[in-house]
Amino acid sequence: MKQVLIAVMLMCASSAVAQNGTPYFSYPLSVPPRLNANFGEMRPNHFHMGLDLNTLSQENLPVYAPADGFISRMKIETGGFGRAIYLDHPNGTTTLYAHMNRFIPAAERFLEDQQYAQKTWKIDLTVPKEKFPVKKGQLIGYSGNTGASQGPHVHFEIRDTKTENCLNPLRFDFPPHDQTPPDLHRLIFYDRSKSIYEQMPFVFHLIKKGSAYVPSSPVELPFDNTFIAIQATDRVTGAPNTNGIFKALLTKNNQLINGFELENISYDKTRYLNGHIDHAHKSRGGAYFQLLFPPKQFDLPIYKNDSRSIPVPQTATSFEIDVYDAEENKSTIQFTLKKKIGHAASHTHPGADFIAGMLNVYEDEEVQLVFDEHAFYDNFHFELKKYYALGPSERSSTFHALPESVPVQTYFSMRIKPNIALALVDTSRLVIKRQLKHKTEITKAVMEKGWATASFREMGSFQLLEDQIPPTIGTALRDGARLVNGSRISFFVTDNLKEISSFNAEVDGQWLLFKPSGSTYSYTVDEHVPNGEHLLTVVVNDEAGNETTRSYRIIKN
Repeated sequence: MKQVLIAVMLMCASSAVAQNGTPYFSYPLSVPPRLNANFGEMRPNHFHMGLDLNTLSQENLPVYAPADGFISRMKIETGGFGRAIYLDHPNGTTTLYAHMNRFIPAAERFLEDQQYAQKTWKIDLTVPKEKFPVKKGQLIGYSGNTGASQGPHVHFEIRDTKTENCLNPLRFDFPPHDQTPPDLHRLIFYDRSKSIYEQMPFVFHLIKKGSAYVPSSPVELPFDNTFIAIQATDRVTGAPNTNGIFKALLTKNNQLINGFELENISYDKTRYLNGHIDHAHKSRGGAYFQLLFPPKQFDLPIYKNDSRSIPVPQTATSFEIDVYDAEENKSTIQFTLKKKIGHAASHTHPGADFIAGMLNVYEDEEVQLVFDEHAFYDNFHFELKKYYALGPSERSSTFHALPESVPVQTYFSMRIKPNIALALVDTSRLVIKRQLKHKTEITKAVMEKGWATASFREMGSFQLLEDQIPPTIGTALRDGARLVNGSRISFFVTDNLKEISSFNAEVDGQWLLFKPSGSTYSYTVDEHVPNGEHLLTVVVNDEAGNETTRSYRIIKN
């Protein structure tokens, strides 16, 4: 597998420069190149899979094709990329531009026609190759702040067209160019005989001494085998913000022991970030600690060797860690490691043994959780605490899955048995609520042999609820309102559990393209509403299936 990925990168790298010696991809904005974030930077539950291009805190900057090609895809969603457009290029790559406000007019017309044809605002549209060819430097749209964006910018990616794996754009001679090596902050050691989730690591601050970084105190460890992590960031020359590093390699006597390189990552695998870091430390509010060794269960080929630990030597032995950015600027950690006389402290952890790489099940008469063999990166002890139901809509106790800090790679099944007779429950209105800190997730439950079942991907507190309360619809639109082209109709939709599953609006039975922004759905009157009197009907459903319908008589002049 590693050989295949390396071959793909070599093929793409050979296409990074055009025949005349200039870079294959030009910068797609007309403002000076500057990055808000780079490839491989760590984010909650995923690696950052491209570059965030700075737009000077402005929206609606023109975005240009960085190479010849054609528009191959357009994707519209509430969160995520918001409004995104994709270009396929002759060198076997695809470029992506996300959080856009709008595309070129011809593409916008084609997109809207397809939204009306499919009767959906949210859409993932494949575009015929011959529909929109583009030349290098041609306008393709305007930047924005749509989707899960924290401020105006363009999220830019380069993908291998066949595999859709994301490639590091800075390996394509893509600006901005950089001469600043990474900044190194901490060196971290773990006891390999213990779970990463059930120990406090030995953390050493790093100080710059000459040309290298060294630990602030000697590294002596009271256990036999260790695996290592680092905390490091990078800066692009001329910009103050910090980014992620490209690779880190641990060596002894110039011989590679292990390390990682963030070069070629699939969206199917990006969640493996949670196994690449000390997730427990991060969940407590700490920094990202990146492991130089893979955990017990891991399926992302970023590591250089299969070794998962090194023996702690009895006498002081020298090691080095070289840390690189994407342009191969390097910083080095130099340290000695030796065994400390004595024994590491041991602790007994309550709960059931959950083993990485195996099927793990917890069950009793009220609840069942089933985790497949790919769910966990390391072993740990699982506990489930129970808090009894109090509210009238609560159909089970609250079940608290612990430790909350253990990440889960794959979806697991949560099954809860209602705490009253099924004859007294409207099983079509059951949902399971998951809560972790300030985040709440509501998922429709399906009844299976007397159990309410749903799938989740994170730990937390779980409870079965019966939701009989329909959504509410607020609007300034009056019955009999007179409208003209350009008039704006908006509906503000809320729900007691804050989870709307669908919004649908029709005029005289014909679907209308309302665009969501948070809890507001808006439509600007156009040719899809003919002149005359019409009936506008709005239907909203929540996750439990409760439905609210409102109708308004409108008159278009």
